[in-house]
This record gives sequence, C-alpha cells and structure tokens, in this order.
Amino acid sequence: MERDQWLRELKERADETVCKDVTFTPGMEEAVRKRIRQRSQRQRRGPLLASASAAVTLLALWMWWPDALQPKQPTAPGPAPETTVPPLFGLVSSPPVLWKPSPQTETVHDGKPFRYVGEKPVRIITDELYEGQMQNVFWLLNGPFAPEVNLVGWSTEGERVELGSYRVAGPQYDADGHFPSGIVLPHPGIWKLQVVSGGKHFGQVFVEVKEGVSPANRELVTPLITRYLQSVRGDLDWLGGERDVKLDVIGVEAPNAENRRVYAWVQITGRGGDHQQPALSAPMVFDIAYRVSRGGSAGYQVTSHRMPEDGSRYQSSLESMFPPQIVQKLKRYGSAH
Repeated sequence: MERDQWLRELKERADETVCKDVTFTPGMEEAVRKRIRQRSQRQRRGPLLASASAAVTLLALWMWWPDALQPKQPTAPGPAPETTVPPLFGLVSSPPVLWKPSPQTETVHDGKPFRYVGEKPVRIITDELYEGQMQNVFWLLNGPFAPEVNLVGWSTEGERVELGSYRVAGPQYDADGHFPSGIVLPHPGIWKLQVVSGGKHFGQVFVEVKEGVSPANRELVTPLITRYLQSVRGDLDWLGGERDVKLDVIGVEAPNAENRRVYAWVQITGRGGDHQQPALSAPMVFDIAYRVSRGGSAGYQVTSHRMPEDGSRYQSSLESMFPPQIVQKLKRYGSAH
C-alpha cells in the first residue's frame, strides 16, 4: 500500500542519515514493543502498523528524530543557505568520560633511541605534566600540514585552553615536521591536546595532568625560599638573626620559565639563648623570578613574600591571597598538622 511504501522509504532514509549509528539493545526494543501494545489497546489497528518491525522503526524515529515523521513539503528554489564551520571540539568518537592517556612507545630511528606519546599523525615527547606548571613539549607531525599550527587543550569537563601558535620546522626522527612548545594546563585530569592546521582538525594526543608540584619545581624553589627566610628582615625581623626554617610546598604556579608563584606552609623558629624562642607557623606566598645582576650573574631569586593578616581578617585575607584549590589544601594541611 502507499503508506507501507512511504514507511519503508522513511526507514531507508533514516538508516542512511543520523540514525545509522543508533543501536537498539534487546531491552530497548522490548520497551518499544510494550509501548506499542499499550497504545494498541486504546486504538484500532490501522494499515500504518502493518508489521512489528515497521512499528519499532516508526516509534524509534519518533523518539530519536521527531522531524523525520513530518512529510517533506515542496519549497521554492532559493539561494543556498550559508554554512558555518562547527567548533573544533576534537572530532573524537569516544566521549570525554572514556578518555585515557595515549600510549607511550620506545623506538629507534637512524640509530637514535627516542620515546614518544601518542600515534601518528600527532606525537609528543615530554615528561610528566603537573597542574598550573609549564612543561616543555616536543611535537612530531606526520602528513600534510600548514606552515603554522595552533594548539588547543580540552578537559573532560569541556574547558578549552588556547595553547598558542607555532611554526613547524623540518623533519625530525621519523616525523615530517616538528616544533617545541611550552604549555600550561590549569587543572589535573585527562586532557586532549589538539593540533589545528589551516583551521581544520589535524590530530590529537591525550595526556594526564597530575595534581601537586612537579619534582623539578620542588627541587628549584625549596632551597631558594629556605635561604630567603633564614635572612630576610622587614616584617620577619622579630624572629632574630638566626632561624631554623621548615617549608612544605603546597602548590606552584609556573606560567613560563622565568617566573614562579609558590604557595607554602612555613614554620620558622628563632635561635634564642636560654629564654623563650620566637616562632612562626603560617601559610605564605612567594614570588620567584629569573634575574640578571649588574655583574652579569643570573639565577632565580625570591622577590617578595606575603602572609595572611592576624585576627578577624585572617580568613578574608587568606582567601584573597590564595586560589580556592590552594585554600582547600591549606585547610587539609592545617587539620593534619
């Protein structure tokens, strides 16, 4: 009949378009059949539901693609609609909840061993990544790409971070092109690093960003701050000239290679005589910068420190100085100590 023919054509169109990837489990199909039986008790059977398979298809289309059940109306010819490029969200078949770090591979090329993360066309050579701290990443690209590419980071929560534009240099190892970068990802978790070439998705690699402070940053800042606190004057002059310092680094922000902001819990005890020794135990913020002296020597230096106010203004000043995630870590630290 004419309606059966229309229904078969409708199913064929659905199978060729958005419903081609829809898979019904036996439980879902049984639920559809149950709804059909319930509706058939209230309505007379008509030629539209000529077969059980056609009914399942019709109701599935109503659930998944309501516009497909509306007959197409003839329209007058007009100008072609303007198309827009969808946002490059990554073109990844698996949802973010299923993301996992890309595999690591060790290999040899022209007698040179190297280890990389990911698979062609995009691979990287790097160490472990930590939240809020810049990490050097060496990129290997295979295939046709533009002279300049853009990097975009995506979190599993949908957060997008622009990681900069880079000129691609020539072949390296077994790659057609390469370039170095320094990237900072703000939060721990699984992140997708996407390469965009010529405005189009080129490839991606998945990495895990760890919570806390990287070993390299901890080794850099701990002795610098310790020496600084042993001799700095100003608001710490009341602790005396000789001090014992204990430092627990809670977090580090390293937006680039030249600067660090360190959040730490500090315990300082003055070395007095027989009388009572002055002591301080408090969270503090330190700024560290790479400086070149007039004499030509260069290195990292602690340039300033801050700590919360006393009394009733302690909590408000703490929250104004420290990021929310560091405040939570300080509370846990204080409870444990």
